[in-house]
Amino acid sequence: MKIFTVAARRFYQLPRQHRIALASTSLIVAAALMWQPSVVHSPSYGSRSESEQRREVPLLSEELLSLSEQNSEPLGVVLDPEDPDFQVPKDELEQQLDQATDVAHSHKVSSGETLGEIFTQYALPISDMYKLIEADKSIQFLRVGQSIGWSLDEEGRIGELSIERSAKLTDTYTLTSKGYEHKEVERTGEFKPVRLTGRVSGSFYQSARSAGLSPTQIQTLVKALQWRFDLGKEARKGDRFAITLEREFIDGKAVGQGEVKALYYMNRNQELFAMRYDDGEFYDEEGRSLNRALNRYPTQKRFRISSSFNPHRKHPVTHRVSPHNGTDFATPVGTPVVATGDGVVVKAQKHALAGNFIMIKHGREYSTRYLHLSKILVKVGQKVRMGDKIALSGNTGRSTGPHLHYELLKYGRAVNAMKVPLPQAEPVPNKTRTDYRKLANRERQNLLAVMPG
Repeated sequence: MKIFTVAARRFYQLPRQHRIALASTSLIVAAALMWQPSVVHSPSYGSRSESEQRREVPLLSEELLSLSEQNSEPLGVVLDPEDPDFQVPKDELEQQLDQATDVAHSHKVSSGETLGEIFTQYALPISDMYKLIEADKSIQFLRVGQSIGWSLDEEGRIGELSIERSAKLTDTYTLTSKGYEHKEVERTGEFKPVRLTGRVSGSFYQSARSAGLSPTQIQTLVKALQWRFDLGKEARKGDRFAITLEREFIDGKAVGQGEVKALYYMNRNQELFAMRYDDGEFYDEEGRSLNRALNRYPTQKRFRISSSFNPHRKHPVTHRVSPHNGTDFATPVGTPVVATGDGVVVKAQKHALAGNFIMIKHGREYSTRYLHLSKILVKVGQKVRMGDKIALSGNTGRSTGPHLHYELLKYGRAVNAMKVPLPQAEPVPNKTRTDYRKLANRERQNLLAVMPG
């Protein structure tokens, strides 16, 4: 008995993949040993008795392991992201941005990040990554602070991808009928501010498009003001706006769409100003961040991660893709679950697979989901702050053990909550804040001068 105890202890010290493979093999071997075909023995050769030929092999309960190992999405069962219950509610502005084909997404490279990790974080097609590498092997060489931008086509493939290597040099990759085409683009022109103005006459989206803004630029504006002013719900007919773009000019001709540098929005009840700083984030005229921060963990205490984010997870036996689009924490039933950021509860209900679950919308860029709860403590429409207790963890729905499944979504797509860069809310650094305020005041006056009357 002591041997079995030592063996069981050693078993649990093995890596997870090894335990899965060993458990699967043990079950197959045990089944083979318990099944024996009938054999005809000749008495003349002195065959052994039936009891000598066949013996039972007892299995320890520790060996009867579930292959899913307490995942919220047992292997072979995938929570359908298209299920209406899991959809993030979208208003007209978000639907219009979704329908635009040239909306770009971006990521700033952090220390130690690889191209593969970034693709996994944003659930981008790994097959596209390999094709991009085939087009240009240097795409794998990333440095901290470099900006990666991409857009997806209607089939979810990467249509265009760019890596801003420096202020002057950008690598671009475009999907063609023959594969990805790589170009090294050097900025040799002169950068000048261009100011666009407009007045809201219908929806903000259509009014901004009429003023000359692209869907990507509109999304930048929506994101910049999302915590101060909702351009989808609060914009009213007659509101006025002025935008500064930084555009490149070569031989007097503008190249590219340009980057949003500042905006001034005049609503009947308020005036809003925002300017982009050197770090790429937007701040008000005093240098205060327009962001709201998000925490990485949905519990007050740290718990062991029993299953990590892996949109390309494969079944160890069938080798079929069985995505795990969240992070599982090994929390006992009744563990307090907290909101990871300020937001509004948009879902609080039961589901056959997810059990009791909550969805919170954080501005227009992020949303979070909390699954398999034992008790829900909030209601739909309720506003929550970062750190508010919203539920108790549990084991409801399609779950193989007590745990909390947590998901972070960026523009409706699941990303790795444990690795993806999260928004911060720090002001402009003290040493440069005075200079920032001078620049902001000057830019504010320039926008006011061109604002529609």
